[in-house]
Amino acid sequence: MKIAVVGTGYVGLVTGTCLAETGNTVICVDINEQKVKLMQNGQIPIYEPGLEVLFHRNIAQGRLKFTSSLADAVEGAKIIFLALPTPPGEGGAADLSYVLGVAENLAKIIKDYKVIVTKSTVPVGTAYKVQAVFNKHLDKASGGMVDVVSNPEFLREGVAVDDFMKPDRVVVGTKSERAQKLMTELYSPYVRQGNPIIFMDERSSELTKYAANSFLATKISFMNEIANLCELAGADVDSVRRGIGSDDRIGKRFLFPGVGYGGSCFPKDV
Repeated sequence: MKIAVVGTGYVGLVTGTCLAETGNTVICVDINEQKVKLMQNGQIPIYEPGLEVLFHRNIAQGRLKFTSSLADAVEGAKIIFLALPTPPGEGGAADLSYVLGVAENLAKIIKDYKVIVTKSTVPVGTAYKVQAVFNKHLDKASGGMVDVVSNPEFLREGVAVDDFMKPDRVVVGTKSERAQKLMTELYSPYVRQGNPIIFMDERSSELTKYAANSFLATKISFMNEIANLCELAGADVDSVRRGIGSDDRIGKRFLFPGVGYGGSCFPKDV
């Protein structure tokens, strides 16, 4: 299957490279021409364990390519991933200008059916906003038609390749049977061990990403409060952690007290 990935940041490059690894033809597009030239010459712009090997192998085998031309990238592609930045704007709300701007540009050049996948972390309702852009600008007389699908990423820095290649689950938000069939075909190599592709509506998919990150951040914050309580009560927090983590309903992960949650995702998502 031919895939286009718009955006070659952390999520876009991991997504594009891992999709190429299972035999898809992937073209990644970025407006930064200097960055594109570096990648065309085999220079990877980010560090992620295990990614460089896949990056070079799929370039050498012709399955992974890079361009600065959006039209060239999407020609013949069945699925187009939008892996674009959504930085916090005024008041902390996600800035969707990159996502909606690319959608408008795509609407001017799409001439046949495509599945548009929002891979970025976006507020609930974004898929409908993107769909509205296409509905307004698409030239349906020439065959242009799209289904906008939500497919949030759950990648962890340091193990992102394993997370993509062997996911706990794949969450896909769409009401379109046609889009669902294409997404099932795309992700079937990654769920052969029985981990599920979970289909739901677009809004639920978008909220799932925020709910997951918020829950993990809550576990971290909760354990820090328990650590404070242990210090006041003269109890051993490691013993308490083992005691509650042995409960299958709670689990052992994200129960280590520390300085609090951080990084590029949790603070803005929470």
